[in-house]
Amino acid sequence: MKTTLIALASIFLFAFSCEGDKKSEQLNGLETEMVESLEEAGIKAEDFKDKIDELLTLEMAAEVSGLPSSEAKKKHTKLKSYEKLAYQWKSDRTKSIEISKGNPMEVPAPNTIELSWVKNTTLEQFKHDYHNPTAEEIKNADAAMTKKANELNAEGKASKEQTDKANSIAKESISKFKVEEVPNLGTYAVFVNSGIMGVSTRDLKVFYKGLSFTLFVDLSDNLADNDKKAIQAAKMIIDQKLQ
Repeated sequence: MKTTLIALASIFLFAFSCEGDKKSEQLNGLETEMVESLEEAGIKAEDFKDKIDELLTLEMAAEVSGLPSSEAKKKHTKLKSYEKLAYQWKSDRTKSIEISKGNPMEVPAPNTIELSWVKNTTLEQFKHDYHNPTAEEIKNADAAMTKKANELNAEGKASKEQTDKANSIAKESISKFKVEEVPNLGTYAVFVNSGIMGVSTRDLKVFYKGLSFTLFVDLSDNLADNDKKAIQAAKMIIDQKLQ
């Protein structure tokens, strides 16, 4: 059985998201209508496909970070349904990751500004995707993940030991999921806290005129400083590229 724990955990987290999606079916028609109106207005994510570096340029990232553009390393990942852009600078900082329970490992933590998930959506769908789950939603998701684990066990795609560990990882990730609203940014914006395998992340999710995007900023060990830089970068994108 070649299925990894991370892959299994991702399957369970997908089951969690699908459980929530059952409640958003009524949004689908509205989302289609919004995307069509955006296309008519010329505001669409497709305009930035394979070139989100036009939304967040090296010069913009250098200004936000306060670091020399000449020393930045650019990483631009382009997949069929996902695009990510990162500008990174060397740093002396490290972060702890937990490959196995109780065995943390220190790894380099480069100074990073990252843009991803540029897509069209509606405000209703955006708020649905990024909200603090209720106790009922978590309970239903737990049932959905247990059902998926039983299916994988019955089909011989994973052992019970594997699905138990993966389920534990997924539950830990869900327990760390927390959404915080950010005032006066775009139409609506939130910080989303999440984590898996001992690694915590904090992403800024922004919705503006039918377009949403995600920023991850890690320039300091000070969370408040990173938040300010992320908000600064988001405002630059909106003011300089989306008007």
